[in-house]
Amino acid sequence: MQSTSLKQPAQQIGYGYLLATNHAIAAQKLSPLLALYNKAYTRFKNEPEKMRQITGGIPGHQNAATAALTIVANAILNLDEVLTKN
Repeated sequence: MQSTSLKQPAQQIGYGYLLATNHAIAAQKLSPLLALYNKAYTRFKNEPEKMRQITGGIPGHQNAATAALTIVANAILNLDEVLTKN
């Protein structure tokens, strides 16, 4: 999801959703995932130790954005349309 060509969180989330479901994300699906990202980003920005726990100490990925995208990716993988994909 975190690609060099995709800079905005909404674009990254949309790409992750596309990879998981093989179709573009609708606005009503993007909105709660983006809210989750923003909430997680704020938390990890304020709690660096929690951020390091999520990112696993991977060099170059020790930032709140990576940790927040990890949370969103987990949520995407737990969506009904992913779990019941044909």
